[in-house]
Amino acid sequence: MNTTVRKIPSQSSWQRIPFRSLTLIALLASVACTAKAPPDSVWGPQIQPTADPQLETRIQSILERMSLEQKVGQIIQAEIQHATPEDVQRYGLGSVLNGGGSFPGLDRRAALDRWRELAGAYRKASRQPMQEGLPSIPVLWGTDAVHGHSNVFGATLFPHNIGLGATRNSELVRAIAQATAKDVRATGIDWNFAPTIAVARDLRWGRTYESFSSDPDLVTRLGEAAILGLQGNPEDDWLGSGRVLATAKHFVGDGGTRDGVDQGDTRLPEDQLAAIHGRPYRAAMEAGAQTVMASFSSWNGQKMHGHHYLLTEVLKNTLGFDGFVIGDWNGHGQIPGCTVTDCLQALEAGVDMFMVPEDWRELRATLLEHARHGRLATDRLDDAVRRILRVKLRAGLFDRAADEIESTSAQLDRHAELARQAVRESLVLLKNDGGLLPLSPNQRIAVVGDGADDIGKQSGGWTLDWQGVTGTNESFPNGQSIYDGIAKQVHEAGGRAHLGEAGLADFSPDVIIAVFGENPYAEGQGDLETLEFQPGSRKDLDMLDRLAGLKVPVVTVFLSGRPLWVNPHLNRSNAFLAAWLPGTEGGGVADVLLTDTSGQTRHDATGRLPFPWPAGPVPDADGHFPALFEIGFGLSYEDRQDLPVLPEDGMSPRIDASIVKDEVVVFDGYARQPWQLVLVETASGALIEADGQIARTSETGGVVITPTDRHLQGDARRVRWLDSAGDAIALVTDAPADLHALSQMGARLTFDLRLESTAPHPLSLVVDCDPSCRATVALGDALQPLAIGQWHRLGIELACFQAAGADLTRIRRVFELSAGDRAEFSLADVRIEPPARPATDVECPD
Repeated sequence: MNTTVRKIPSQSSWQRIPFRSLTLIALLASVACTAKAPPDSVWGPQIQPTADPQLETRIQSILERMSLEQKVGQIIQAEIQHATPEDVQRYGLGSVLNGGGSFPGLDRRAALDRWRELAGAYRKASRQPMQEGLPSIPVLWGTDAVHGHSNVFGATLFPHNIGLGATRNSELVRAIAQATAKDVRATGIDWNFAPTIAVARDLRWGRTYESFSSDPDLVTRLGEAAILGLQGNPEDDWLGSGRVLATAKHFVGDGGTRDGVDQGDTRLPEDQLAAIHGRPYRAAMEAGAQTVMASFSSWNGQKMHGHHYLLTEVLKNTLGFDGFVIGDWNGHGQIPGCTVTDCLQALEAGVDMFMVPEDWRELRATLLEHARHGRLATDRLDDAVRRILRVKLRAGLFDRAADEIESTSAQLDRHAELARQAVRESLVLLKNDGGLLPLSPNQRIAVVGDGADDIGKQSGGWTLDWQGVTGTNESFPNGQSIYDGIAKQVHEAGGRAHLGEAGLADFSPDVIIAVFGENPYAEGQGDLETLEFQPGSRKDLDMLDRLAGLKVPVVTVFLSGRPLWVNPHLNRSNAFLAAWLPGTEGGGVADVLLTDTSGQTRHDATGRLPFPWPAGPVPDADGHFPALFEIGFGLSYEDRQDLPVLPEDGMSPRIDASIVKDEVVVFDGYARQPWQLVLVETASGALIEADGQIARTSETGGVVITPTDRHLQGDARRVRWLDSAGDAIALVTDAPADLHALSQMGARLTFDLRLESTAPHPLSLVVDCDPSCRATVALGDALQPLAIGQWHRLGIELACFQAAGADLTRIRRVFELSAGDRAEFSLADVRIEPPARPATDVECPD
């Protein structure tokens, strides 16, 4: 049998422990891989890690002194909003994480010192001396720094992986990963949940932008570079200063799910699974990746979190992985027969650490119960803990002072030039009729579109929030929008720049740059049914049609997390640039679009498509999307080929907002258009955006809303009133909604609610169009009989609100909840629907 030996370096700082015996050394060397390795297979030759006897001796010494409670604690990871440093100390938790949009003190603008302070508090708590000679084990903090340290206010954000795939520059990817690692370490965090090495095969998948390419070879090369950048080279600077642990994710096949459904099912023969989706993992193991995250998805119907063959026999034995497998956000709870708080199957399959953000106490209790009654095998528990200790020792966590934070700078390093280079190299030129580009900056240039001056939109998802943000340039104090980057160069060259369509005719531009595209999204919310850009909407097409009336050339800069069917937009543009999601350095776009003052090209368009660009919005009879441009396509400025007029067949009809449907989904994990989830500050009437993120109305009290889980990650919201100020949570719209016809059908406003504490009283539900037609229904009495900790469905007839004074023909606020005292509950699935589904009916007011 062929084998490949992977060398993992020793750490010179490890404390030397005398060998107990040659027998023990041989035993410890053998446990680096815990199960018998299978023969060569479609996954390639077996990789045999090199065991370090000194390291294994130290692991065994720690393991032998641990209590059962400590061992169970080590395999649990909790979220920082739900586990304090005191919890880490008391329960011996192995890890904490900050989810997307989670910050110290729930403060999106938390300063660097607050991140360090919290990291230091967790670290000190975990290193406190234990009773009865038990070992103190440092906690490990993980974060999603997927395109820079993207949860931290003021951090430099790089292009998402899809843009880096367009650069095809592995050295650049490695440098970006190293810069990210330095920022992560500066906040006191030692572990990054990156890189994603999924091979996305269906562009409808909402995580396509997290994939480098649909080409497994390119994903393999760039994924390996990212791991080396984060962790260092195993041959020299491995896990040293300025390095963090990397995570190869999500094992395996998450990019191949049927119809691109997130957390769906990848149906492939094993040889194709290995050749397409498994190939990047072999390179990741050889690069020394220390953690692997299990995928939410399934392979041929079996959930990956419960897949013993793939997690243990393939990953740990064939690929020689001797680090630990981390579950994804409550992913174990999706295994048939499991719940979030009780799932031995995941541990038995090969998950070594449970990511259980909120309900970790309950999971810990059930794991201890299973262990005490012999249902949790000691050998498997010890194997998981041994793997976690191995990684913590390799990362040097045991050998650092409890209060050591690597950087003492007042702010994160600026990586602007590196990020700007990445933007330049990522841009793919799809159309340049008549050689329009590059443009001279010494002319009148108008920049229009909703992406022109929006750093959040150009940065995409996983940006200060799980789902991303828009319209908040103040959230990026060190960033530069695409317009600002263009305007700076135009003004320096003596030209004139103008933002927006207002006053455009008077400005009399020589050329117009239109910047538009997808709004930010992340997993789940980003899934599509069709590859048509904005089906049923002509907002950006109408803009391009208006611009055509000015009779000047139009350059489109398209922001997106994937190639989309944009034939109508291509036809209306003289030049078209795919900019992907470039991050905070919008000036990189200007570097390519504009010449220098002498008219010479400063930076050519060098990006090449990492995915095919679709020729149609829906797949053909074989389930494939025909390609308009093949993978690897991209024009340079020397190319002289015009694009013919493209067919526009397949456009969806314009959405008619006046059409009344039988059911209106208002919120099902995120607010559905045209609704927006907000918090209402009663004293000022201010509305605070809250969709997909943590938000609060006051630093010291008010109402706080955080994402929570019901069936899937982030598909519900937990709401806490910290005082009696009467602030509210609401679903609002700028365009009034006509619900009268639904009311005539007997429709109800329904929602799912789980009490997290004693039922609040009073609690008011409001529907209104303005203060003059505000209808209030008291919910307190209806909630009193409901059990705490269980989901209940409540329903109120729309006619109740009409009787209470609401004008249902022009509703702007369809759902507003305010409590008169401290309260806490979770909310999900707000709808307006016929009275068919069972629900607890709330009585109409007298």
